[in-house]
Amino acid sequence: MSAPAWHRSLAARHGLVLLACVTVGSLLLLAWLAHQQRAESRREFAALAQRHADFVRRLNLPRSSKLASDMSALLGVDISFRPRGAASAEIVSTGTQEPVRQAEGREAVVIGVDAAHDMVFLREEPPLTLSLSRPATRHALFAFWAVSASLAWLGARQVVRPVKALTRVLPGFFSREGEPPPEVARADEVGQLARALTEARTDLHEERRRREQSERLALLGRVATGLAHEIKNPLASIQLHAQLVDVSELDAESVRSLEHVRAEAEVIGGLVNQWLFLARPAPPQTALLDLRALVAETLDTLAAQAEHAGVELRFEPGPDPRVRADRTRLRQALRNVLLNAIQAMPGGGVVEVVLGVASGRVRIAVRDQGPGFSAAALDQATGLFFSEKEGGMGVGLNVGAEIFSAHGGGLSVKNHPQGGALVEMELPCGVETDL
Repeated sequence: MSAPAWHRSLAARHGLVLLACVTVGSLLLLAWLAHQQRAESRREFAALAQRHADFVRRLNLPRSSKLASDMSALLGVDISFRPRGAASAEIVSTGTQEPVRQAEGREAVVIGVDAAHDMVFLREEPPLTLSLSRPATRHALFAFWAVSASLAWLGARQVVRPVKALTRVLPGFFSREGEPPPEVARADEVGQLARALTEARTDLHEERRRREQSERLALLGRVATGLAHEIKNPLASIQLHAQLVDVSELDAESVRSLEHVRAEAEVIGGLVNQWLFLARPAPPQTALLDLRALVAETLDTLAAQAEHAGVELRFEPGPDPRVRADRTRLRQALRNVLLNAIQAMPGGGVVEVVLGVASGRVRIAVRDQGPGFSAAALDQATGLFFSEKEGGMGVGLNVGAEIFSAHGGGLSVKNHPQGGALVEMELPCGVETDL
């Protein structure tokens, strides 16, 4: 891209405007100072004439040409006496004691000293020291203008340079994410502009993410609704036939297998409900629950899967809190967290579940001995469709966070100081929530 012509350069235009203002201002100031100098010189001339006229009048000196000649030599001005009120072609008087400009650049003051005589003071108009006709004044002005032009150019560049630096990063600025421009650190208006642009870019990308998520949720809703209807019918049939089996005619092994079928059918039903929750969230049906019993029940349903993975489930019940919550939803959220902990240890390990109460809040902590959360997972673990597991959908923790949030609590993820992942869930103790 070629450099802009000088007349299109913001710095050049800014500098020229400043220089024009300085030039016009200096010329106007010079004219005003010259006017003031001329007025002061005339006041001094009038005062000089008045003093010496008063001197002649007070001492009653003779109104002679000899006196006028002597005073002229002493004061350096032409002084003469003439009959009172007499007109003269050379001396024009206005009847006042102010200096009157005469022909050929001369000034005169006419003052009456008695009833018969006027005293006339006449001098050449003194040259102005503050005038463009004087070389010294012109040189001083030209030097001042040169310095002003340099300062104007430097000032313009100080303003324009950060703006130009900011405009260099603008192409494609809103189409990508990354570090903000260095101008955001400035405390002036350029910094405000850079921060506003960065915030606008962040808002734009956030809006794009929300729109993409909404589109995916809309698609997911249509798919989940269709799958739910297709799965629920055979699932209901499986559950019905499992309930109709007469356990009295079965041996112990068959009874355990039947219970496993029932439990897995319930798991499938929970998964279907989970997808339906994402597609069309509905208000939970709350009741007062024994949370310790609910956690133990959820652990029992995962016991077989944990044993198969070589994972030991440890539960520290702690107190016996009551919470007001939707049993199905809360169990679904707990199951999602525990299942993630089991799957995080393919080589086996221990999952610890600790239940505690403090400050009117119930806390459920689930810790595993896996590799822990990555930096990206710590930032986006509860985000929808984020997963680092092979084949993971990125739904479980998001649904769990939404469920706990709907109950007036919350879900947070972190890494345990001694290793492994730590998921903490909170609920209010037996508090009715507006769901």
